[in-house]
Amino acid sequence: MKLILIRHGESARNRGYEVADEENNLTASGVAQAVKIGEDLLEQKLNAIYCSPAPRCEQTLNEILRNREDEIVIHFSKLIGPNIKSEEYEKLKARADLFLDDLRHGHKKEETVVVISHQLVLAIIILLVTGKTKKMVNGEMKIIEKI
Repeated sequence: MKLILIRHGESARNRGYEVADEENNLTASGVAQAVKIGEDLLEQKLNAIYCSPAPRCEQTLNEILRNREDEIVIHFSKLIGPNIKSEEYEKLKARADLFLDDLRHGHKKEETVVVISHQLVLAIIILLVTGKTKKMVNGEMKIIEKI
């Protein structure tokens, strides 16, 4: 399976604003980042998209889908939601590992799956899949050809 990892676009908190979680929306720059990713993916056949339920991830998803006309199965998953301040690394890693296990069992090898999530969650997914560390910036997309 081909995996396309996307970190949500820049949010208010990423810019240093003190906002509640439900108000941590994309900035104008974050919207532009998401639109660019949508343009980059427009010709790519996507079988499924998994998205964190956080508003900034949902906004990123909406911008990516804005110009698409194909049918894509969309899932919102708390397994790839933001880490909670009190959540230990091992618990977050177990959550990401469970998510990857679900993907491997739920999709065929020839499918392309998009994951829209958060910096730490994506870093753990990359580590689990590739064995390498990678810190993604806002609005970044990383393609893993085979998991």
